[in-house]
Amino acid sequence: MRLPFGYAYDERMLEHVCNYDPTMAERPERMKIIHERLEKERLLRNIYWVQSREAVEDELLLNHPIEIIREMNALDTDEACENFCKSHEILWMNPKSEQAARIAVGNCIEMLKAHHDKRVGNGFAVVRPPGHHAYGKSPMGYCVYNNVAITAKYAVEKLGYKRVSIIDFDYHPANGTYYSVKDDPRIMLVSFHSYHRGLFWPYSRDFDYNTKDNSMFFPLNCNMNTESDYLAAFNHVIMPVLKEWDTDLVLVSAGFDAGYYDIMLTLGQAIKAHGYGHIARLLDAAFPDRVLGILEGGYFSECYSESAYQFTRGLQGLEIPEVTHDARVNGSMAEVIWNNIVHHSPRWKSLQAWQDKLQGQQKSLGLEPYTPDNQLYLGHEVKELWNKVVSSGLCRTREWFPEMTPESVDLCTSKINEVKQNYKYAQAITQPSEEQLLKQLVWDQKAMLECHTKSLPSLEFWTDQYQAFKDGRLDHMMVCDWDLIRKSGIKLF
Repeated sequence: MRLPFGYAYDERMLEHVCNYDPTMAERPERMKIIHERLEKERLLRNIYWVQSREAVEDELLLNHPIEIIREMNALDTDEACENFCKSHEILWMNPKSEQAARIAVGNCIEMLKAHHDKRVGNGFAVVRPPGHHAYGKSPMGYCVYNNVAITAKYAVEKLGYKRVSIIDFDYHPANGTYYSVKDDPRIMLVSFHSYHRGLFWPYSRDFDYNTKDNSMFFPLNCNMNTESDYLAAFNHVIMPVLKEWDTDLVLVSAGFDAGYYDIMLTLGQAIKAHGYGHIARLLDAAFPDRVLGILEGGYFSECYSESAYQFTRGLQGLEIPEVTHDARVNGSMAEVIWNNIVHHSPRWKSLQAWQDKLQGQQKSLGLEPYTPDNQLYLGHEVKELWNKVVSSGLCRTREWFPEMTPESVDLCTSKINEVKQNYKYAQAITQPSEEQLLKQLVWDQKAMLECHTKSLPSLEFWTDQYQAFKDGRLDHMMVCDWDLIRKSGIKLF
């Protein structure tokens, strides 16, 4: 018999709002719209409501030094908040933000404690501000305190969990989480993230696949990877490793901005909403009543509300729409999956056995064995620029991204509605057979060509954006702003 579903939500977190720039994509309504959708769909009946509270200082200290906690707590005006954010990457705050962040952490910990006491099985904490970019003394990327890292550390330090896994499928890397937990062998981090050979934020080669610790990265070098591509990564790599590790608890950093037609449009990824439901069901099938979701990103309401709804259905074991498993994984994602299998197989018996079968298939087809290429990293220049701006305290704090045009809103809405109209709900999940999985990763000339051709448009786009800023044809590029730089007198190039 299943344990009750846990749910955390507190409207005091809506008071985290940017008072000096209404264009911010991380808005209070993100949380409220998800909550209202779950209520409307009757998914919040007969559940366990987590008692909401603020995290106390000792809990925050599990991941953040006292100096930054007290510095943020002392911010009492919008002007002080904005001045603070000029030395941090992609960050905004108001005088209520630190309290909202404490409530987010407190809710996550209370959900964890309810899980430990078997009052809940699976659960979902709909909280904000998000957390996965924040580490140590460096809040950044809309994130104040790292909700998931603190929760994982609380689990192993205070509640006796032996092995905790964190799965982060947000569009952006779990950089804060990585630097927070990478030295703790009791915590495993898996992160999918747009990488584009280092040309995408945070421009660090740390987020390529070749990790040397308890982390596993899926750096995405092309746009519009689908739910089938992501599920292939789970089936080929993540699920075998998590089962072999026999994790006690799975924490999901549930950012939905890699969803199909979120605000990045075709520059983004393309997980259709029911794909999130299938990820949740995969995890729950392997680790029943051991999966807790924590909200991260997601910025177009039609996308994130439907994604959160399907994710919750998956966690609750309800029917979800059928998904198609493609016969071949696209070449760019196939490279990433292969790289992870080869790189991590010395550590994991399950991956070594699977690599043997895949390489055997290569041989039987008359193909060369797969060998990872040298890591191509193109982010040197933009990373150097970025570091100079941040260290000089010159970060742009407003209007990082243009707001969506009415035409873009209509396009995204129509694309998402088209998917919803074709849903076919089913209780049973059909998984690919071993033969089908093997065929997904045939590494031949077609796969190699597709790997490069699918990656090229995004590489050209991010390179052109950087060059346009460098040449002065672009006034600002994220936190880099020519007006602020010229006034400061610092030399960038």
